[in-house]
Amino acid sequence: MIDFEHVGLRYGKGPEILSDMDFSLDPGSFHFLTGPSGSGKTSLMRLLYMGHLPTRGILKIGGKDVTKMSREERIMTRRSVGVVFQDFRLLYHLNVYDNIALPLRLMEQPEHAVKNAVDELVEWVGLKDYRRSSPSTLSGGQQQRIAIARAVIGKPKILLADEPTGNLDDAIGYRILSLFEQLNKMGTTMIIATHNLQMVDRFQHPCIILNRGHVSVQQSATSYSLAQRLQEAQ
Repeated sequence: MIDFEHVGLRYGKGPEILSDMDFSLDPGSFHFLTGPSGSGKTSLMRLLYMGHLPTRGILKIGGKDVTKMSREERIMTRRSVGVVFQDFRLLYHLNVYDNIALPLRLMEQPEHAVKNAVDELVEWVGLKDYRRSSPSTLSGGQQQRIAIARAVIGKPKILLADEPTGNLDDAIGYRILSLFEQLNKMGTTMIIATHNLQMVDRFQHPCIILNRGHVSVQQSATSYSLAQRLQEAQ
């Protein structure tokens, strides 16, 4: 599903933020992405949703080299990628229901199907009583849950989530990760960026570890072993 071949990324004429990324992720896999602050996690996410293109190397998504795609091909490929951003990127002129419904409406799904999907998700993320509220009236944790519901409603082929449980209490955080696991079992490839080692330890998925712009993939993870790796990366 995702192949990095000696990928590098720099902004402008500055030094490389990511260097010699060389790894592959199978379709339907589930990985946590972790590493110390400033290690390049957000930059790696930008490459994956094609917010930036590599400055060298080959990045393939779904078997296609993103640098050789036309603009239209990249737009179509992005529609198969769900993203939960740290800053949520909600549309504040739309209510909760319409924010979550937006991806399905862009796909021109019939309105009864949109309603069924949104009703199921607002129940799951605990926002059933807020569907007609403006996101601007809700807390950061509630806005985060809107962003998560919007990202998963279209059952994307790839889901990228940048600290999706950062503003949530443990109970809601574990519930959201359980939702991600259900989506993963349906075939979605998951990449979840997090600093929460307890979450990583509990769900026991492989980890992509970034260290000063370089990457390694750890097939089994515990919070103890990860803490050691991250301390060494400081």
